[in-house]
Amino acid sequence: MWMMRGLSSFPFGWIEYFLKSMGISTFGFNVTSKVVQEEQSKRYKEGIFEFGVASPLFLPPTTAAIINLASFLKGIALVFKQGGLEDLLLQMLLAGFGIVNCWPIYEAMVLRTDEGKLPVKITLISIVLAWALY
Repeated sequence: MWMMRGLSSFPFGWIEYFLKSMGISTFGFNVTSKVVQEEQSKRYKEGIFEFGVASPLFLPPTTAAIINLASFLKGIALVFKQGGLEDLLLQMLLAGFGIVNCWPIYEAMVLRTDEGKLPVKITLISIVLAWALY
C-alpha cells in the first residue's frame, strides 16, 4: 500500500513546489477534526484504512486501482476470446499484483458501509479520470 500512496504524495509535492517557486498560491491547509470516535478507534485497532474524508489525495491511487482492475479484466477477456495466455501472462501478473495491493481501496469503494468508506464523489471522479486515461 505504501507504493500506492506514493502516487499521491510525489505528484502533489511536486505541484506544490512548482506553484510555490512560481509565486502562485498553493492548496492551503484544511482543518479537520482530530476527535477519535469509538467506531473509528475500533477500525484503527483492526488495521482498517480510514477513507472517510473527501480528499484529492485519494484520487491518484483510486484511479490507478480502477485502471488496474480494468486492465486485468480486459486481459482475461482477451485470453478467453483469442487465447494466447503466454503473450499476456506477465502483463496479467502485474495487473493482478496491482489489484491485490489495491484491495483496501476496492473494499472502501464498494464493500464498506461505515463512515470510513471512500466518498462517492472521489469514486466517481476517479472513474471518469480512469476512463479518460484508459
